Amino acid sequence: MTDPHISPHPGSNGHTKALVLAAAVVIATAAGYGWWATSSRPTTTDTSTTATQEYQTGQDGSVVLSTVQLRAQGVEMAPVGATDVLMVEGLMAQAMVPLAASAQVVAPYGGVVTRLLVDEGTQVRQGQALARIQSQDVLSAEAELARARTEANTARLQAQRDAALLAEGIIAAARHEQSQARAAAAQSTLQQAQGALARLRPVAGGSAGEYELLAPISGQVVRRQVGPGQAVAALEAAFVLAAPGQLDIFFSVPLRLRSDLHPGLNVRLPDGSLALVQAVGADADASSQSLRVRARLQAAEGEALPYAAGQQMRVSLLLPAPAHTLVVPTSALLPVGAGHVLFVAQSQADTQPAQVRIRAVAVQLLGESTAGSAVRALPAADVGGSAPPLAAGMQVVTRGTALLKSMIPMPPVL
Repeated sequence: MTDPHISPHPGSNGHTKALVLAAAVVIATAAGYGWWATSSRPTTTDTSTTATQEYQTGQDGSVVLSTVQLRAQGVEMAPVGATDVLMVEGLMAQAMVPLAASAQVVAPYGGVVTRLLVDEGTQVRQGQALARIQSQDVLSAEAELARARTEANTARLQAQRDAALLAEGIIAAARHEQSQARAAAAQSTLQQAQGALARLRPVAGGSAGEYELLAPISGQVVRRQVGPGQAVAALEAAFVLAAPGQLDIFFSVPLRLRSDLHPGLNVRLPDGSLALVQAVGADADASSQSLRVRARLQAAEGEALPYAAGQQMRVSLLLPAPAHTLVVPTSALLPVGAGHVLFVAQSQADTQPAQVRIRAVAVQLLGESTAGSAVRALPAADVGGSAPPLAAGMQVVTRGTALLKSMIPMPPVL
């Protein structure tokens, strides 16, 4: 039986002390490694902060940054271009046959189309037959012509006899005057009957009353409005002809550009060809508040037009630009209030390392196109300070403007 007051075996007490010592060594080793790792780890900083935390500022509000700082912040630049035109793009237009170079062919007498001799797209010469029409009205007109010819001949002979009788003193002068008047009236009726049929060309070997519809001008058949067996009324349109090599381009322009519109302006078509403005409408469309403009497209000699009558397209109107108008990338424009500001960059080539001076320039936005934005630097009086000049060949910031906005005070823009 074991006595509870007797201490444990001396060997077990030594084993416990060894375990405690080993644990202390492990803890000390871990603590030493942690101190070493912390002290030897390289110090990291925010490159975006250090890249711009030091920069020079000028009295005009400009800043000077090194090219290293600019690259670190992703600042990109592009050159300024010059232009002498303002392009108004995206105007919906339609090509149409010019009025002065076209002709509408109508049927002088109603009837039935017996044969078509040409179709749309056919090139015809003046006087060429376009269609054949058989008409009961032509038969009536021919009968009227025969009667008029007989009556005119009879009245002429009677007037001659009365003139002879008057010379012999057999009849009174009044009777002679009446016969002369009847002869003149009969001759006038004959001329009207002949004129009505003068435009017709009877069909050789054709049916009675059949005539040919003739082309009044040389050109192309742009529209055919009749078909075989179709009944046409008198003076009904049958064909539309157009002289080759010309088209009119019709489009609408916003009313705000009214003072800039005049004949002689260029209009750029989708294929790059140019049409010349011929006329500008005098009244505005009430719904769209726009003016209708007509331009003329003339093909080079021996070449065909690239467009067809009735074709729709989008065109660009080229307006003369004000003096000192420049073109900059649209991404370079920074809206400020009701205007815009550009960051103009000027290299400091004589410094080491290379540096760039950047300053804010207030500009007036004149127009936008796929080529860029047309602007003009505002005079110093308008911006309340000495605005630096803006000229072709200078560099403007196109990316990283948000960073520069926080560093450069914006000029007041009216």
